[in-house]
Order: sequence, then structure tokens, then C-alpha cells
Amino acid sequence: MLALTFQVGGDRMAVDVRRVREVVPRVGLAPATGAPPWVAGLFVYRGRVVPVVDLYRLAGAGECPPHLSSRIILVPYPAGSDRLVGLLASQVADIRELPEPAVSGSAGGFGPPVADGAGVLRFLDPDRLLSAPELSAGLPALEAAG
Repeated sequence: MLALTFQVGGDRMAVDVRRVREVVPRVGLAPATGAPPWVAGLFVYRGRVVPVVDLYRLAGAGECPPHLSSRIILVPYPAGSDRLVGLLASQVADIRELPEPAVSGSAGGFGPPVADGAGVLRFLDPDRLLSAPELSAGLPALEAAG
């Protein structure tokens, strides 16, 4: 499967390109009042307000660094819907062929490990990540924001 790879803290991550609507540059974000700390903020994308989740904060790795390679990965949430959520990560630049990930459980909702020839990366499923029990308290804030 083709996957977009990126960095979250010290971890290499990937997401299936079929789940990615678009990758946009990191932009200034408006505050998301009352949202959990892992919501970096809001921005307007093609006339719609989109909440942005800082994957670094979510992983406990501080804030996503302001590098030129930091991007917002737009994904429909839930899958198949018109509603978008942005995932903020760094070193977003590579699309590669990866083996299909195992369906096993994963720590923190970041998905199962996958070998890619250069080491190990974690395969992120946006629906699984955002519906993880530890995030359920923040979903109303995402729904209200988006």
C-alpha cells in the first residue's frame, strides 16, 4: 500500500494515502477555546473551519516544531465523511510503498509497527486514533470546532 510518511517526536509514522485528502503547509492557527491541549487550533480551509490535532502533543513529545517540513495532513473524519481534521506533524514529504499493517492492537492509538527497509515505523489509522478512549473527552471539542 502507498503511505505518506512523517515524524512525530522520535517516531517515524505513516498513513495510508487513500485516507489523505490533502497535505497543506503549516499555517497560523486560531485558538480552539475549551479544546484539549492536543488540539493545536483551527484554520479555514476552502471556506470551512478545520480543527488541527498536534500529533506531537498527543504523543507526549512536546509541540510540533516549526520546521519548513511541518505540514497539516487533512483527513476525513470519520472515514468517508465530508468533515476534515488536520493532523500536524513534521518531516512530511515522502510517499512510499509499505507492507499492509497488522490489525493488532496498539499502544496509544498510533497503530501497529511496520518494517519499511529503513527501520520501524508506526502505521496511523486516523479513525482508530481519534476514537481511542483517551481522546473521547476531546471529540466534542473537535466536533464543535469543525
